[in-house]
Amino acid sequence: MKHVRLSYVLAGLGLALAGASGFFVASATGGQAQQPRTVTVNVATGPQGPPGVASCPAGYTAGELVINHPGGQTRTWTCLHD
Repeated sequence: MKHVRLSYVLAGLGLALAGASGFFVASATGGQAQQPRTVTVNVATGPQGPPGVASCPAGYTAGELVINHPGGQTRTWTCLHD
C-alpha cells in the first residue's frame, strides 16, 4: 500500500514540475512580444478640389491609394511618394 501511495505522490510531483516548467517557458518566450498599437487618422472634410492630378511634385508619382477599413475600401487618385 505504501508503494502505491508513493507512486501517486511522485506522479503528482512530476506533473506539478512539468506544469511549472511549461509556465516558465511560456513566460520567458511570451513576455518579449511588443504590444499592438493603434494608429488613428483623422480626415478633415472640405471643399472638393478639381478632379485629376495635373502634375506631381518631384519625388512623387500619380497613383491610386487604397485604404482598407472595417467598412470596406476607400480609393483615391493622388500623388504617391516614390
